[in-house]
Amino acid sequence: MPTQNQVSGFISGKLVLPQSVSCDDKEANRPMPNKGDHGLGNEKFKPVVPWPHVEGVEVDLESIRRKNKAKNELNHHGGGDNKQQNIIQRQYLTFKPQTFVYQDPVLRPGVLGNFEPKEPEPHGVVGGPGEEAKPYVLGPDYKESIQASIKEFGFNMVASDMISLDRSVNDLRQEECKYWHYDENLLTSSVVIVFHNEGWSTLMRTVHSVIKRTPRKYLAEIVLIDDFSNKAHLKERLDEYIKQWNGLVKVFRNERREGLIQARSIGAQKAKLGQVLVYLDAHCEVGINWYAPLIAPIAKDRTTCTVPLIDYIDGNDYSIEPQQGGDEDGFARGAWDWSLLWKRIPLSQKEKSKRKHKTEPYR
Repeated sequence: MPTQNQVSGFISGKLVLPQSVSCDDKEANRPMPNKGDHGLGNEKFKPVVPWPHVEGVEVDLESIRRKNKAKNELNHHGGGDNKQQNIIQRQYLTFKPQTFVYQDPVLRPGVLGNFEPKEPEPHGVVGGPGEEAKPYVLGPDYKESIQASIKEFGFNMVASDMISLDRSVNDLRQEECKYWHYDENLLTSSVVIVFHNEGWSTLMRTVHSVIKRTPRKYLAEIVLIDDFSNKAHLKERLDEYIKQWNGLVKVFRNERREGLIQARSIGAQKAKLGQVLVYLDAHCEVGINWYAPLIAPIAKDRTTCTVPLIDYIDGNDYSIEPQQGGDEDGFARGAWDWSLLWKRIPLSQKEKSKRKHKTEPYR
């Protein structure tokens, strides 16, 4: 369910920025200090609302397969359909209905949303490179080093390393997005970020942006999954750097290369505190007020999965622009063509007609 929040990040060698929501929490909008607890101290994180009550039966599918392999083969040939059906039924978890009621988002034109920042976003470095997502172009003297960094990391890391990790970004949302009001008791989240030999500044700018633009009471933890990297800066330097957040940011390292999807599954196992799992690329920046629009539909119905609108971060100069391929408002759905290439398909008129407001989430 794409929502009006935004996230930017790199796609196909280009940096794409997730569009994000901002909040009125002063702690969340304050520039990142070199050290500090961001309200953590030594207190254990406490969820904002009770966890959803879930009951189910843990099933070891592999044991079932081994135990019933011979029987299943016989049933396949001998008509033991009932036994096979029973095995299939045991593989599903059953859940209690969700009982905690969340208020639907409300659009109040002209009244600034309760999660919107009351003041302009602070700059990482006033007047510094890349602030407000303006393009940062280096001269010809950097040509060779830029080409080398692109070959190694996929992006212009020379420019990235000169841009503040707390840089301000431009707000590309529809104007109407600023006037949505959300339930204050949103679910808390564990943000999972998988990386493999990622450049330092693009990875850390992702982490900084999440901490800077997420209301602190909803951010349970950031879980970094190192998918068997061998870069020196992703070892002891990373371990030392994340200590400044006093346990808010954690790193776990795979003992072999697992690949993106398996590594994300490992991240789900390592995440312990959040009520929702949020997956971000290792080279993105969440936008202003990114959190509430993304989480609100899940709080309403926990079977919902949401996807943000993805803006485009240029991997050469780090400017941020709207992703192309949508309709006149930039709304699109994702699809593959017959060559299995990813496409953005404009939102259909049929889907638009189902919504009361232009910036509502769509299927």
